[in-house]
Amino acid sequence: MKYVKKAAVVATGIALLFGTANMTEAFANQTNSAQELESKTPAVGKEAVEAAKAELSQKVNGEIGKNTGDTYLLYVSDPSLNGGSAFLYYLDMFKFTNYDDYLNQAGKLQGPVLQKPEGLPEGYKFENGNIQPPIAKHHKEFQREVKAEAEAQGKGVYYKKFDWNEMGEINLTFVNGKDNLEMQVAHSLGRKTANNGYRYIKSTEVDAEQGKKIPGLVRNKLIWSDQDHIYSITTNPGNPLTKEDLIKFAETAVKK
Repeated sequence: MKYVKKAAVVATGIALLFGTANMTEAFANQTNSAQELESKTPAVGKEAVEAAKAELSQKVNGEIGKNTGDTYLLYVSDPSLNGGSAFLYYLDMFKFTNYDDYLNQAGKLQGPVLQKPEGLPEGYKFENGNIQPPIAKHHKEFQREVKAEAEAQGKGVYYKKFDWNEMGEINLTFVNGKDNLEMQVAHSLGRKTANNGYRYIKSTEVDAEQGKKIPGLVRNKLIWSDQDHIYSITTNPGNPLTKEDLIKFAETAVKK
């Protein structure tokens, strides 16, 4: 699984460039906050916007390897100078190639912690993982806060760093030769009701047109949820692990 190491994310454009299908779909169901918040800030020039973007790019890309988790939200009063959106996220999500490093960081955050399931066949090794901030859950709150501060200071371009102590999404990948197993947990943004059980989708059941557009969707997938989060375990097409195997893994996939 590949993930963007240093990403700028257009939130009100309804697309998390660094995220997954789950988070992107969640944003697609949200109202465009840029339209909800009528701007009262002064006009701003293109040079000021580009200067702010350069500063933010340096902040999240300048210290490669620091793995800070830093998250910034840029506000521009004239959306036409920012690709049609009033808001833009810049972040350095937590990324890992060492399993113990992942567990250490995940343990510092609120929310569920995914772990290597018991009974995973010999040969499967941790390849990579990431922990993303809770933008999908709090993006309207973040946007209102940044916009209000910009207006209070009379600024047409403004950004702010958001500290976070709660996971927004976790992704882990384990590999065994040509086969792989991916795990994910993310905030459930719909009704706060738990799923009655597991739902299993074979890779052959994925819509062909969607599969052509997003090849990563063509996977065997087990999905379940609790009142606050959605979980999934997926495998590549042709992987010998069965539905029953994935259900067994799900029982120990979340650290108690």
